[in-house]
Amino acid sequence: MKNYNIFKLCEELQSILDKEITAGNVITELSRCTNWPQEGSIFVSLKNRLTAGKKVLTDDVYYSINNDIHYGWIDECVCKIHHNLLVAGNLIKSKYE
Repeated sequence: MKNYNIFKLCEELQSILDKEITAGNVITELSRCTNWPQEGSIFVSLKNRLTAGKKVLTDDVYYSINNDIHYGWIDECVCKIHHNLLVAGNLIKSKYE
């Protein structure tokens, strides 16, 4: 059985994730190595859109709002240093509610 706890999110995104968890958001996909957007990238997904986490965004994090149903999430944070990805919200659910 694979140990998924070995995949650590970078500090830049971990601070956003910590704020979101404290505010009540829930992880829907545990950290895993996806090799996307770059080789070695770590991916984490949250159930709800970002709220508290937006307050701790830094210049090292690229934040965007996704409107491409292909990906399925709404908020996207990419670390400019480590190329890890933290996404939040469910675009498919939002479009059909």
